[in-house]
Amino acid sequence: MSQHHSTSLKSKTYLGLILAQFTATFNDQAIHMVAVFYAVDMLVRFAKLPHVDEKAVVSIVTACFITPFLLFSSFAGMVGDRYSKRNIIVFWKVAEVAMMALALFGLALPHFVGVDSPYIRAVSVWSAGVVVASVFLMGMHSTFFVPAKLGVMPEIIHPSILSRANGILEGTSFMAQIMGTSFGGMLYALLKGEVTPGNPTRVVLGQEWIIGVVLLLLAVVGTGTSLLMRPVAAAAPERKLSWNWWTPLRTNIGIVLRSKPLTLSSTGIAFCVFMTLFLRQTLLLQGEMVKELNTAKTELAAVEGRQLAREDDPEADEDPIEAVVEMKSWMPPRLVHALREPELRVSMLFVLVGLGVGVGSLFAGFLSGHRVELGLVPIGGLLIIICTLIPGFTLLQHPKLFGFCLFGIGFGAGFYLVPMYTLLQQRAPKASKGNVIAASNFINVSGGVISVLVFFAVAWLLEKFYGARLTESTAVGDPALLRRWVGELETQFIIPRLLYLTATLFTIAALILLVRKLPDFVLRSMIWLRAWCHNRLRAVALDRLPLDGPVVLLTNCGNFQSVLDLTAALDRHAHVILATSPSQWEGMPLMRRLAIGSGTTLLSLPAQSDDWTQATAIGERVLREGGMISLNLGDGSDDADRRAMLEALRKSANAVWLTVFSTAGTVGSEASKKHPRIVFGEAIASDLAIADIRSKIAELETYQPPEPGGVPEVASLH
Repeated sequence: MSQHHSTSLKSKTYLGLILAQFTATFNDQAIHMVAVFYAVDMLVRFAKLPHVDEKAVVSIVTACFITPFLLFSSFAGMVGDRYSKRNIIVFWKVAEVAMMALALFGLALPHFVGVDSPYIRAVSVWSAGVVVASVFLMGMHSTFFVPAKLGVMPEIIHPSILSRANGILEGTSFMAQIMGTSFGGMLYALLKGEVTPGNPTRVVLGQEWIIGVVLLLLAVVGTGTSLLMRPVAAAAPERKLSWNWWTPLRTNIGIVLRSKPLTLSSTGIAFCVFMTLFLRQTLLLQGEMVKELNTAKTELAAVEGRQLAREDDPEADEDPIEAVVEMKSWMPPRLVHALREPELRVSMLFVLVGLGVGVGSLFAGFLSGHRVELGLVPIGGLLIIICTLIPGFTLLQHPKLFGFCLFGIGFGAGFYLVPMYTLLQQRAPKASKGNVIAASNFINVSGGVISVLVFFAVAWLLEKFYGARLTESTAVGDPALLRRWVGELETQFIIPRLLYLTATLFTIAALILLVRKLPDFVLRSMIWLRAWCHNRLRAVALDRLPLDGPVVLLTNCGNFQSVLDLTAALDRHAHVILATSPSQWEGMPLMRRLAIGSGTTLLSLPAQSDDWTQATAIGERVLREGGMISLNLGDGSDDADRRAMLEALRKSANAVWLTVFSTAGTVGSEASKKHPRIVFGEAIASDLAIADIRSKIAELETYQPPEPGGVPEVASLH
């Protein structure tokens, strides 16, 4: 089967993929939100199961979604390479229909027995269990669907628009999260039943089953859109399937960890999964705290024979939702009631985060230009740090500022994720792309599991210090105890504030770790900013650069601008040895300091023999450690020193030698301004003469990459 790479973002295959993943992500988020709220109402407030509280439900539902990634990621990778990724996407969209039917059954189950049945408590527990089980199944759906979705992108999209295509893919994915989250929270607030405190606690059934009907219909629509995708050949049809998940997983993780670009992308995405789930659980816990506090204040007002005042609402001040409610004359009473419910408020908070990620992803895809722009990663991380630090001090005092921070967290995550996902897709070996992405998913989900455990441990510890000591059953009926209970519930809002500050510390630690893996991360960000946030540089034939092991790059990069271009084009850290006249690096003191700090050695020509000896020793050490060095070959005036260095490097390690051409390294070239390029040549013999190496570098100036196999679906580039 021939492979076609679309050069247009309007191709039917790409649009079919976008719509299929949109409905899948929408249903993921909607059923996740509904499961949390429904399980809290049924298990904690109605059935009052022992040892089950709000934070336990939040952690359990989250764990149900991510556990399948741990169990089936390895097998998902084998399936993704053995079969057509398009067929895998269609299969799991069909399975999604069955999963949403199960969720509908769970939500409708209590209606089969009625509230007066002696079995209503047991049925409610089973009902919540079935809904939570559907979350587990949707997690399994994502385990197989996500590697196929990400793995098929380089197989259907031309490399020149892959970053933009990924930006749209991630942007629409998070837009689906926005809509799914808000839809789940809004409809649950509109259709939920009521749990009445007392002895015994009673429940009034709502119409939650309507949510299940809508999600089922969406799953059917998404299945139809997946059929728009054209057939795609299997990457490795000869690969055998095995349920021995540990051995291939260990092999695939080894492939990822041996490659510096794949390690960087996988660990970076894993941290983002960690942070996403940590903040998600924090928001859900915060919402349940608001819900419990509102219940307590309603009980106190009822005992004291008064109406609950607006100032009793901890989120009423400056609350835009409350402003909408003030215009309730045109709104149905049920909707007015829903707008005051914590479930909808929490959903709106998720909307802000998802909207930020969607907008950030679209911007990141556009601003990346025609390559992977790793300089966006530290900028995204810095935004997350700032926007998690502020809520730690102003959580409920300034709701508008809090909402702006949630949007900022999402925007920073979009800047952070798009380069990481694009790097993973482009650099994963073609024959084992599904396996590598599945291994990366396993690493990501490991971060998610750690997030659940860390959140539960930190929240449990904070609750020991700041949590309410009184319970609802103890406080109900006694005005004195009720007032004390309300005070304790208000005090415990310090817990989510401290959780946001904990997220700040985690982000700082992650950025430090990433900078250690790629020491020139900050320099890359400054290069991007210096290009007015849109570097037009193209990296041509980057796939010729080995993923790991010692590498020697021989370049024409004889000025500082060409070195900056080379740094921005690489997805591995290179120790640059630049031998040129001082005039070539004047005028950029900050960039020069950052470059030297990240491993650039500047040799001022004419250089002394001791300087060449010292630079040679540095290069030998880098190669012995499995790193990469870059050396410009100059104009021939000091070939004796360069030959001595090359001879020493040839003997020090069994490195891969590549030629590299930079348009910025060509004196007087207008192409360096209009169409800057870095072109990577094929591996050469290490004993070539310098004159022959210079000739091979010069040949790269006119190099044009071959069109990927097949005829593009649409000839124009949009």
